Amino acid sequence: MTAIELAYERNFDTLLQDSIEFMLEAMALHTVYDKNHTLARASIIFSLLILEATANTCIEHLDLETSIHKEIDHLPVLGKFDFYLRTKFRNKRLERGEKQIEWVKELKNIRDGLVHLKPHKVEWETSQDGAHASASAVRTKALNISTNPKFWDSEEAAKVARAVHGFLYYFFKNKCKYSASKVASLLFSESKVPGDDNHFLVCMDREIKEKLLAQGIDLSYVKIAWA
Repeated sequence: MTAIELAYERNFDTLLQDSIEFMLEAMALHTVYDKNHTLARASIIFSLLILEATANTCIEHLDLETSIHKEIDHLPVLGKFDFYLRTKFRNKRLERGEKQIEWVKELKNIRDGLVHLKPHKVEWETSQDGAHASASAVRTKALNISTNPKFWDSEEAAKVARAVHGFLYYFFKNKCKYSASKVASLLFSESKVPGDDNHFLVCMDREIKEKLLAQGIDLSYVKIAWA
């Protein structure tokens, strides 16, 4: 009789690697407008999804009763991270004034604007002779990212990645005080309840790590095998 084993794939690794690959490809094609912006938009979308996937994994780690889990699952991303801190630790919560919290708020607004598409205001400035015109879009206050996805390029993709992983570093290292191995046991877990030894190790090229650090993107909060 064939044995069947269940694995619960949370796809943090897929979102991580795809967001990075698309961003680096966009940077390599920075002079090719259409491909640069298309790849950058893909990178940004996957980076935004990393926050949601991580928040859901944290809630799963609490192993709540089904009825409670369903209620908490309706919380926004920041609400889930805050609930995790308050439930897992004594006297810990997200500090609303922290810059990392403002980053996530802006990223959520960007994500919502993409999912619930509405018209974006664009200002066109034309030269006196009418030969040249340039467009500018509304940008976020803290991260200076265009709210209009048409303007997303490789620089915007790097900004989003810095903010996403900057928040996760703040959350796991500063607030939870978790080691990189502990975070890997959560994010790369294949167990129904993440956080045990049933997880895999993600391997990535060391050259990618150097390129990320050059952009200010630090993944040291989670254990990755750099080869």
